[in-house]
Amino acid sequence: MREEIKTMRLPHIPVPESRAEQVFVGAEVAEPVVDGEGDGPPWADLLDGSDEMIFMVDRAGIVRVANAAAVQILGVAVGQTMTAPPLATVLQGPPGSFDLDLDERRLRGRAVPTGEWTSWYVRDVTDQVMRVDALLAERWRSAFLSEASRRLGSCLNPVRAARTTAVLAVPALADCAVVVLDGERELPWFRVDVSPEDRTESTGALSRWTVRPDSALDQAMSGLSVLDDPRLGDDIGALLAPGFGAVGSAMVVPLPGHTSPAGALILARHAGRAPFETVETHLVRQFAARAGAAISAATLYAAQADAAEAVQRSVEPPELPAVPGVTLGAAYRPAWERLRVGGDFYDVRPATDGSGRWLFVLGDVCGKGIEAAVQSGNTRQSLRALWLTESSPLRLLGLLNQATLTGDEPAMATLVIGTFATGAAAEVEVTLATGGHAPPLLMAADGQVTEVDLAGTAIGLILDAPFGETHLTLLPGETLVLFTDGITEARGRSADHPLFGPDRLAAEIRAYRGAPAAVIAERVAQQVTDWAGDRLQDDIAVLVIQALLPPEGGAR
Repeated sequence: MREEIKTMRLPHIPVPESRAEQVFVGAEVAEPVVDGEGDGPPWADLLDGSDEMIFMVDRAGIVRVANAAAVQILGVAVGQTMTAPPLATVLQGPPGSFDLDLDERRLRGRAVPTGEWTSWYVRDVTDQVMRVDALLAERWRSAFLSEASRRLGSCLNPVRAARTTAVLAVPALADCAVVVLDGERELPWFRVDVSPEDRTESTGALSRWTVRPDSALDQAMSGLSVLDDPRLGDDIGALLAPGFGAVGSAMVVPLPGHTSPAGALILARHAGRAPFETVETHLVRQFAARAGAAISAATLYAAQADAAEAVQRSVEPPELPAVPGVTLGAAYRPAWERLRVGGDFYDVRPATDGSGRWLFVLGDVCGKGIEAAVQSGNTRQSLRALWLTESSPLRLLGLLNQATLTGDEPAMATLVIGTFATGAAAEVEVTLATGGHAPPLLMAADGQVTEVDLAGTAIGLILDAPFGETHLTLLPGETLVLFTDGITEARGRSADHPLFGPDRLAAEIRAYRGAPAAVIAERVAQQVTDWAGDRLQDDIAVLVIQALLPPEGGAR
């Protein structure tokens, strides 16, 4: 069979972008002829091999050329006009780029005028759009969880953490969110509801006994999730906002805690909103895990704060009693100001033997912070128990030393223990015993300051430790100042950081000769604090015992 070749030139078409267009546009294409009859142009096969849907329409809207993809996907037919929307609507418009949805496909195309005809190039970008949408959705979920972690991580109160959880969930996850916290008798809840008109927040509490067994809330409190169960509307209806209407989709998930769920998260969507998808369910569980951890941590922090507050109240310096013929003053500064307590302590109590004497102590437990505060509290409690049966300062030190060394956690401490009683001539008889503490300072009525001769061994070191004891008489107007080593050993803020020292302490006491005991104590503590600034490394405590001048004597 002999083949004859004849050529055909297509109308001029501007060079397009796709490779398929470059194959045939503006080229001379050989058309095989068999026995003088043409079987069709070979460039039609080239068009059929393109992934694009390619067709050409004349000015009357009649399709003149179409490849296989255009026929199969778009339903175009050569020799006919396009009448079915939405493609017909696009074809009737001016040439240009367009996007349209057709039978769950996302199409993207462009029209290129080619003389009398218009060439259309359409691509199926469904997979591309889905990938982009999935990427954007994943980025949003990551950003949502990151923001949730940031905001929940700053919550140190369980109620605040519950509110933050509900606020974050609406409207991002649901139209109404209820956070129910666990409790022994009551289950506190926090709700956020959003409607086209307004956004509302409300709180309340459920009695634990009103939660129906095997209900969605009961299951969530046990660690189980419930999603779109037909009974959910009845189970959660009472917790949703009034007027919420029909529930389209809902889920109840536990808020995981340290050992058991910290509560439950209820999410509800209106009937017109899309139901929870699998990826959304996974997101909700991730969000609930973060919220549960935050609520549990806040609950634990609150419990620890309450315990610390109870410890602080038990070891805070007590109020000084009013004693006839004597004025008392005290001041205290912890090295850790935020704790308000430390290892230094003082106490003044009446003797229980009916002698009219008063017992006092100023001590310093080794260490700082809450641990030292607990130890000082134990020492004070031991002393108070011993004071019920013993009033001799020297014997009290021996008993306290023995109790400290035989305890579960022995702690070294230095103390000055004493008694005082007023005499008939407005004098104050004082007995002092020391266990390794700095000796007190005595200021006479004329302002002269001397150190009391007193020495001994700290308690908590050896069982038969030697302790020193002395007796003195405070004349009217004389002042006895007891202090801890945090005062004399406080380092200054200057470059060489000098110690406050005993000489500065004596000068401060002397400068306030004739002032009440409380003023002297506070002045000493304030001066030392100013001296050290933010370099206060140890607790400081001052106890001042002052014999009153007779009313007719006046201040000297």
